Amino acid sequence: MDATPGLAAYERVVQSIKDEIASGQLAPMQKLRGNRKLAEEHGVALATLQKALKVLEDEGWVTLRPAVGVFVNNEPGQARKIDVQTVIGQLDQLQATVESLAERVRRLEERSA
Repeated sequence: MDATPGLAAYERVVQSIKDEIASGQLAPMQKLRGNRKLAEEHGVALATLQKALKVLEDEGWVTLRPAVGVFVNNEPGQARKIDVQTVIGQLDQLQATVESLAERVRRLEERSA
């Protein structure tokens, strides 16, 4: 892969894969080549490739499916929409769990004192 001045290796991989998607070389729902193959093609370490794929996922270009592969999204470039109410509900559940565990630890400490 040619070095692009000013871009980190993972950023060059991100741009290269975006270009493949935008040009139609990679179609929506198409599975990307394996991680090792992609890393080799781009001349980067596997960790660098994985960082690039995470950026592409965060930006809505691909979906990572562990143990299955990486797939081009139906509408590449459309970032995932986060449902704030769902996140708030999950945080509330997490807070309740932590409070419950803290209470259990307190009781155990009282028993052993």
